[in-house]
Amino acid sequence: MPARPCRAVAKRTRSRARLAPPPPLRVEPPIEVRLARPTDTLHLARIAGLIREAHEAGAIIALRSEEYLADSIRERRAVVVMRAGELVGFATAHPWENGRFVSHSAMVVAPALRGRGLSRRMKLALVELSRLRWPDAAILSLTLSPQVEALNKSCGFEAVPYCDLTKDPEFWKGCEGCIHHAHLKRNQQQDCHCWAGLLLPPGRVRQKVIPRDAHGHPSAGSS
Repeated sequence: MPARPCRAVAKRTRSRARLAPPPPLRVEPPIEVRLARPTDTLHLARIAGLIREAHEAGAIIALRSEEYLADSIRERRAVVVMRAGELVGFATAHPWENGRFVSHSAMVVAPALRGRGLSRRMKLALVELSRLRWPDAAILSLTLSPQVEALNKSCGFEAVPYCDLTKDPEFWKGCEGCIHHAHLKRNQQQDCHCWAGLLLPPGRVRQKVIPRDAHGHPSAGSS
């Protein structure tokens, strides 16, 4: 006789367990990729920190001063990624030769959110921004990163010789901290280890015939 109440209690316990509602699903905060606003200068320390962490971890990304980052935000030529009020990604565009060329740089994503396609979303947003701000510009890329090269190729960038890039000396100053700078300087900025690419404005076709010097390098005077 004593065994029956025990079975009844166990049955009621199992019944209550079956009727218990499932735990609530965890909903992640939405991720927003948007153009930077002047108020985003509040996140300068965070942006600089993400870039520094990526650089120290071995990523091929140049360190940028907070002044450089602030200028890109105030001039509305940057893209940010936000999640629940926290900045988790950043990238910027920079014009050269009065808008004849535009470069994209300082692209970084918080480690916890990498692998979700955010770099591509930022890249596409930067391309759209560049087309609106500098419609006749060729968007250029000069990178040692295989990941950046692959991303740019997927967005339509075409590999080009260095002579097709900007001649602006301020652009090339960005290479001075690179371990290959001596090689670049020795070749008069016509050849180095970086992959070079261009994304031309719609309707423009690049000249395929590139004059070369006696050493087989593209001529510095070609463009």
